[in-house]
Amino acid sequence: MPQDKIFFCLFLLFAQLAFGQTRNIDSISSDADVETLMHSFGRFYQNFQIKAIAEFKEQMGDSVSCKCVADSLNITKAYYKADFDNNGLTDMLVTGGSGDVRIFIVMNLGNDSLKLHGMPRRSYGKCVFARIVNGNQIEYYDYKFRQGLIIEGSGTLTKTTLVYKSGAFIELNEHPKRYNIEKIEFDESSPWLNPVFKLVITKKRRVTFDAKYHNIGKRSLKIEDGEYMGQIDKGSYNALINLLNYIDFPILEDSYWVNWTDDPTSTLRITYNNGQVKEIEDYGMVGTCGLREVYRQIGDLRFSQKWRKQ
Repeated sequence: MPQDKIFFCLFLLFAQLAFGQTRNIDSISSDADVETLMHSFGRFYQNFQIKAIAEFKEQMGDSVSCKCVADSLNITKAYYKADFDNNGLTDMLVTGGSGDVRIFIVMNLGNDSLKLHGMPRRSYGKCVFARIVNGNQIEYYDYKFRQGLIIEGSGTLTKTTLVYKSGAFIELNEHPKRYNIEKIEFDESSPWLNPVFKLVITKKRRVTFDAKYHNIGKRSLKIEDGEYMGQIDKGSYNALINLLNYIDFPILEDSYWVNWTDDPTSTLRITYNNGQVKEIEDYGMVGTCGLREVYRQIGDLRFSQKWRKQ
């Protein structure tokens, strides 16, 4: 074998060994290892820099520094390990970024498969905080806003306890209720080139889908604008119903806001228990972690189901 080919093969072997080691969460022991792991998730993470929350400078409009709050919560490191889904494999909570604090969870699904979850934010220019409690839960601190036009410095730092359930981190509900959900209506309207569509789902799993603009999925899968009909498969429907029951949708607020502009707005309208109606308007679509997962599941139906164009 020519010498240059031998060198190339050795280089590939070394790269595979090094990459495989950094993808093994148990072997990670330094900030540099974590950065290498984050960079492996693709081009959007190539510039990710690990940083503890306490290292972020005081944000404009905050009465206390990020460090002060982080210290009070005993958040001293930029990454922590845990087993969030109780599958016997090590997962990891990571913080970093060059501007605002960004918090990610790396889930170890086994067989060398990792999945990256970005924690939602409702605030721009403010620190958010996350720490592990009770072994595998996340105590998450983010800002809550009540109006569409946000004055700098407004908002309340709120705490929620998140658990990993059905493939997502959502608010813990120790006593979920069961509602008779009769109809689900979902509208998403967006500025610029974001998707605009409406889905209406009945109790018999029948669904109408009005694809208005820019309904583009993974691998550039595009749905032509127009009206469609179909029937959701049982698995997807039951997963959505179970999630809505778990997040106890009737007790959620009627509106949510982020403190920036030019983001999508969703309206979720649920008819349940003999005609009762709960409607939630969400500017930014991160009102709660549970709602964000509801929106994801509904949005995914556009590309996972079979449709008949009307």
